[in-house]
Amino acid sequence: MVARITESDLFEACRFLFGNDIQLSLDFFSYLQPTGAKSAYRRKVKETHPDLYGQDDSGKQQSQTEQFQKLLASYEVVCDFFKLRESGLWTPSSPSPGPVASPPSPGARGAPPRRPFSDAACGVGYMPPRRLQIGLFLYYRKCIDYRLLMDALFWQRRQRPNLGDIAQRWGWLQARDIHHILAFRGGGCRFGEKAVGLDFITQRQLQTLLFYQRSQQKKLGQFFVENSVLGHDEMEKLVKEQKEHNRRYGNGSIFSW
Repeated sequence: MVARITESDLFEACRFLFGNDIQLSLDFFSYLQPTGAKSAYRRKVKETHPDLYGQDDSGKQQSQTEQFQKLLASYEVVCDFFKLRESGLWTPSSPSPGPVASPPSPGARGAPPRRPFSDAACGVGYMPPRRLQIGLFLYYRKCIDYRLLMDALFWQRRQRPNLGDIAQRWGWLQARDIHHILAFRGGGCRFGEKAVGLDFITQRQLQTLLFYQRSQQKKLGQFFVENSVLGHDEMEKLVKEQKEHNRRYGNGSIFSW
């Protein structure tokens, strides 16, 4: 069984893992991915591992040992959170010690209106020589800022159902199966990979689940159109530019908008 964790546990663990500069919120946790947490953990290991301070006095070594132990505990909390979130079992259980409200949508009541798109509002700065998803293309095209990109990604992520929920609804998994998969330490970080490795579902079933999961979330470009950041025609024009850019560095567009 995965240990029950509270919002306070999660906020404290993430503050230690990512530092105090990052703004933590429930939306941050909905978008946080295992690869990002692992990168932060590895970076922190290089800073705190006790072996780096073998020549220092015992007081310093003891302090670093405590810091390293705290890092291990923090990373374990975050990994448990990923397991709970992937199965749909994560529910906030205590008042959070930081901002928890979702960022207001650009068109929401009381939110400052976004400046409508115009050719003058966009520009072309540095464009990475690689294929780009539509959100990053719009960002580098200077049509949106980073905060608006995060708003759109959070909006899209909230609409995607968990694989465990889908599989249980289809009768492919039972609640006890999901708990067993979450408790298993190995076979990859992702719920679906572990479910296949433990023979609860087949690879074909996993692909079906992933396809259905993707089909249930709206395209990222819809966020900008629905909130009057970009008009439909402007969005279509920018998607054509994105496809042309991606043709130079691969086989067409990664995602439609």
